[in-house]
Amino acid sequence: MSDPFSLEFQVRDYELDQYGVVNNAVYLNFLEHARHEFLIAIGLDAARVAAEGRSLALSEIHVVFRRPLRSRERFRVTVAVGEIRGARVVMTQRIVRVPGDEPILEAEAVAVFLDEQGRPMRVTPGIRELFAPSLVEG
Repeated sequence: MSDPFSLEFQVRDYELDQYGVVNNAVYLNFLEHARHEFLIAIGLDAARVAAEGRSLALSEIHVVFRRPLRSRERFRVTVAVGEIRGARVVMTQRIVRVPGDEPILEAEAVAVFLDEQGRPMRVTPGIRELFAPSLVEG
């Protein structure tokens, strides 16, 4: 496996809550954006999947907050594939402060492939092949 996919960001003032830290809901946007960019990077274009009448829908997300981010701080969001099973792809994500890689957040997101009728469909061998280089061991 190669290093996890990653994107770097900087906190913008409008992402802060009344306590001067990033609002908890904003972290979900960071995670979502990184997952979309990850899919594009591996060759899985969500717009193309949608044009075919299918979808890749988030069905679960578990988030553990470790430390807050504040205005103008830089951070990195990583994405790796933890498991591919049936219709599901489990992606592990982290947010770390840069420099230093101080842990900010850990998440596990479960996405499900859906057919044209919105029912779960097994991950095809071709799609599994796209995810395979990002699969983490264990």
